[in-house]
Amino acid sequence: MKKETIHFFQMLSRAFITPVALLSFASLLLGVASLFLWHDKLRELLPFLNSALFQYVANLLNTVGAVIMDNLPLLFAVTLAFTLAKAEKEYAALGALCGYIGLLMGMHVLISVHPSVSEMFAKSALTTTLGIETVNTGVVGGIITGLLSAIIHNRVHQIKFPVALAFFGGVRFVPLANIMFFVAFGQCFPFLWLMLSKVINHAAMGISSAGVFAPFIYGLGERLLLPTGLHQIWNTVIRDTMVSGIAIFPDGHTVEGARAIFAEYLKTNTLPVNMSLVDIVKFLRGGQIPITMFALPMMALAMYQTARPEQRKKIKPLLLTGAFTSIIAGVTEPLEFTFLFVSPVWYLIYSVINGFSWMFCYLFQSTLGGTEANIIGLVLYGFLRPESKFWINMLIGIVFSLGGYSLFRFWIVHFDLKTPGRGSDYEHTIDILGINQEQDDISNDPLKLKASAIIRGLGGKHNIVSVDCCYSRLRVSIHDISLVDEKIIQATGALGYVPVDDGNVQIVYGTTVDTIRNAVRKLL
Repeated sequence: MKKETIHFFQMLSRAFITPVALLSFASLLLGVASLFLWHDKLRELLPFLNSALFQYVANLLNTVGAVIMDNLPLLFAVTLAFTLAKAEKEYAALGALCGYIGLLMGMHVLISVHPSVSEMFAKSALTTTLGIETVNTGVVGGIITGLLSAIIHNRVHQIKFPVALAFFGGVRFVPLANIMFFVAFGQCFPFLWLMLSKVINHAAMGISSAGVFAPFIYGLGERLLLPTGLHQIWNTVIRDTMVSGIAIFPDGHTVEGARAIFAEYLKTNTLPVNMSLVDIVKFLRGGQIPITMFALPMMALAMYQTARPEQRKKIKPLLLTGAFTSIIAGVTEPLEFTFLFVSPVWYLIYSVINGFSWMFCYLFQSTLGGTEANIIGLVLYGFLRPESKFWINMLIGIVFSLGGYSLFRFWIVHFDLKTPGRGSDYEHTIDILGINQEQDDISNDPLKLKASAIIRGLGGKHNIVSVDCCYSRLRVSIHDISLVDEKIIQATGALGYVPVDDGNVQIVYGTTVDTIRNAVRKLL
């Protein structure tokens, strides 16, 4: 049961990736558009930006970004149902769309026919969504719709009816079932929402009462959850719900969630009356820039300089690619996975450093926001925005890079960490797989490399029946145990190898085994 629960939340976390990607794209569009529309100094410096053509294009970009940001609940509903559906995914997405509209209409009927129900909600808790006057359940309403719609789809998409009604059976029944269920659900959901919103409000107050430690808790939690793949859920709960704030804008409309509030600020160039820009951006990506662009690349340098001289040429592509990926794309996993497996304790320390990065950016009043913790984010939301105080993030980054480099170098040498170039499984795996580092990109992905070697050690893809894990062991069912090469398995960093019987083996990897299992499954 516990394993099934963990698997469900990992699937749920992956389901959040698509709407989060749309959020990032929308934020970039709004960021570029706002420069053309509202940045007076830039328009004075580059007069052609005032031309009708550029202003028209800027308004188009603003509109495209607004389409995404103004319909986040619907996007979450559709993408969650699509991802969590076991088959016929396109019908699951259609069902979620119909279900979400059904929920809005169901709640609309309730509050329209019974004004006493409408009076239970504050004026700001009622809104017009897709032209329907209804209860404002925000992104949470979309998430709940997506989850329930996926359950409905998985239950009814193969349903069969008598001959007279056979046309409405199977996948055709999915949108019908969603509409009927969610219109009915809309009759009780407003009452449930009253209780649920109180819980979320308490969480929001808890975050607020944490003061300067709130960003620290967020940054620490995100890094600790990253190896499990659950960090996307953490990000969505914090950034896209009222946990990170409800902003009231001068015209009276409200927006909830840090990402949506910041997007509204970019779109209108207007700050809410109840939140400062510092508070809006404290959970956005500016707090991670000192890590991705400064500290983590310097940790890569520490690994290179502590490597054995004869191994430096071999590990150089890995570390250089990882550093540039972190700086240019804000993707940190290639470097993080080089030390996650060899020292979980250091990864914990690294996660604490991440938390401090977020906290200090907030403490020193940085207003650098955005959804990109990379060079694009620094330029778009920092250099081109004087109000961002981007220099605070850069100064913190310089301090963290020097401190992170010194501490990590000491940790590697003092505890003799088997980082790349110091007898780690990375160089063994390169040799085992016979990889040409100049021609094969897999050498720049330590996790994929490890998974490839494990598959080779288990006798290849054709010899593997299934892969699972417990707390510390990779549990593999195989066809022929004679094809397993124990030496290759040991070279992948295994702490132990246990042949259970002729069709099952267990490989001990410790607490990182879940991440390894997912990587192996992905290659299979």
